[in-house]
Amino acid sequence: MTKVSRGRFVALAIAIALNPSQAFSAPQQECVGRYRLTLPGEADTALTTAKAFREPQAANIRFSDGLAAPLSSFIYNGTFYITDAITHDGYEALVNTMKSRVAASRDRPFQDQRLSVLPVQDTASFAWSGRGGAAFYAFKDGRTITFLTKSEDVQQASNDALEVLAHLEPRSAGDVPVEPGVCLPSLFVQTSQADKSRIVGSTYRLKSHPDVLIFFRDSKALKDQPKLTSRQENEFVWTSEFGVGKAVKLHGARPWRTVKLDGREGVGSFGTITRNDDSTDYGYLVTVQGDPEASTDTPDLLLYVERNASASQGKTPVTADELEKIGEEIAASIKRR
Repeated sequence: MTKVSRGRFVALAIAIALNPSQAFSAPQQECVGRYRLTLPGEADTALTTAKAFREPQAANIRFSDGLAAPLSSFIYNGTFYITDAITHDGYEALVNTMKSRVAASRDRPFQDQRLSVLPVQDTASFAWSGRGGAAFYAFKDGRTITFLTKSEDVQQASNDALEVLAHLEPRSAGDVPVEPGVCLPSLFVQTSQADKSRIVGSTYRLKSHPDVLIFFRDSKALKDQPKLTSRQENEFVWTSEFGVGKAVKLHGARPWRTVKLDGREGVGSFGTITRNDDSTDYGYLVTVQGDPEASTDTPDLLLYVERNASASQGKTPVTADELEKIGEEIAASIKRR
């Protein structure tokens, strides 16, 4: 349990017409960014790979069996790397390596080539700054975290990094905070301040049905972003952003339907996916357009529920109707925290 008080929302009864072999476990509450949602059963969350903490890695957010989660993003006033695949000794080794780099930089001839240690409240954490930004390492309840914020204003970047670190707390699966703030996988940043940037997207995989992947993203709407309608965003996601396979055929003579997330009207669609190996799967997608001009935070929202039969681990994959029902129930559960 985290230091701040927590509230567990009463689980919504998700009625999915499945046969006994398709039964789900009890619903699981979760939170992403500044929103909460109900998953139809216990789920694993894709995290950053351990390798990515040491060197660049393509598709660096994955599930424990290596299945990639390329849509996930952990951005809140900077970029987070989060993993449970590094031991405490491994974390200490990362910190010691960084301390050595900071010390070695003191011999560089120019001030802007040197790194500086930043003061932290938590002695187990380590923060530093240099030309182009600031960063920290932290270890929370068995999870190693790196945070990086980039800026030419090093002092501002340092302030931002230390502000995030001071309000960063661990969060267990199904633990939904009642305080204002931003949820990331296994973490919570308690804050009521306006976010400079927020693109928090988490990918979940049902334990009872590993073929079912659930992705939800909360993105702060910014004035310099392309202004797409909810339908335009929906079309763009299917054709360009996801890269789910060689073709997607949307269902229905009028495939675009009105779907609400947190009472905001968006566009939903359901389609059959033809993979690159000619196998077929299904996907349910809802997009809601944000408003950067609104007086209150009105972000872009995206929910995507996909069947990936090749990841079923020997279990019978859900049907098209079952997947669509799962998507509809999750969409109905999404609320601003």
